[in-house]
Amino acid sequence: MELTCDTSVGATYTSPAQRARVISECWFSENSYCLACESDSLMRSAPNTKAMDFSCQRCGHFYELKTFRRRPLKSLIDGAYSALLARINSGSAPTLCLLERNDRWQISSLTAIHSSFLTPAVIQQRPALGLHARRAGWIGCNIRLDRIPSDGEIAVVQGGSWSSKAEVRERFRRFLPLSDIPANQRGWATLTLWVVRTLGKEEFRLSDLYEREQSFAEAYPGNRHIRAKIRQQLQVLRDLGVLSFDAPGRYRLIRKPAVSP
Repeated sequence: MELTCDTSVGATYTSPAQRARVISECWFSENSYCLACESDSLMRSAPNTKAMDFSCQRCGHFYELKTFRRRPLKSLIDGAYSALLARINSGSAPTLCLLERNDRWQISSLTAIHSSFLTPAVIQQRPALGLHARRAGWIGCNIRLDRIPSDGEIAVVQGGSWSSKAEVRERFRRFLPLSDIPANQRGWATLTLWVVRTLGKEEFRLSDLYEREQSFAEAYPGNRHIRAKIRQQLQVLRDLGVLSFDAPGRYRLIRKPAVSP
């Protein structure tokens, strides 16, 4: 698989943004594969399809491509707030593919943001465009990448090299069961995992999460049973094989073994 884009496909475009879109989409179309199943090709969506650029014809998984010279780490500007939120709530959110390239259009990284980790809690509504804007009243959104646990980021290309396809798919499929959970409830699970990861230790106690109760309260200000929800989500993460219960109130993160290519 190639790691250098064919820039000639964008030669007829005068807009730098259009040229970048055409070049990156052409590369992605020729080199990408489905992370959710065994299909080694993806199909481009019809022009102007909202919140989706590619899809898998075998399993129906959706992908949205974003291209950068340097990918954002904290917040990603996305399209219409209502369109993305509707896809999340309907269970058809795309996996975001963040493509990082240099000035010579050589790919340095391709990171997949797992669709199951896109929840209403990480979608930030932007102010409506002013009355004098071409799309007056239009409301966009930001995706808070810094609120997505590291489990939701899968390196497909890293340091200018392809990651093992088998391992990429194994990491991705580990969290596919989350897609069966309604979006708002899934948000609790991914937030709990994010808080667990920010503890920075493999073994932790329930009291460690209780000390971070404010993080949950800020995300779900109307909930009065936060501690009960935390305990419930730890069971969800246990069922996913992310952590184990070692003793009452004591937990351990589970490291997944490497997958042979």
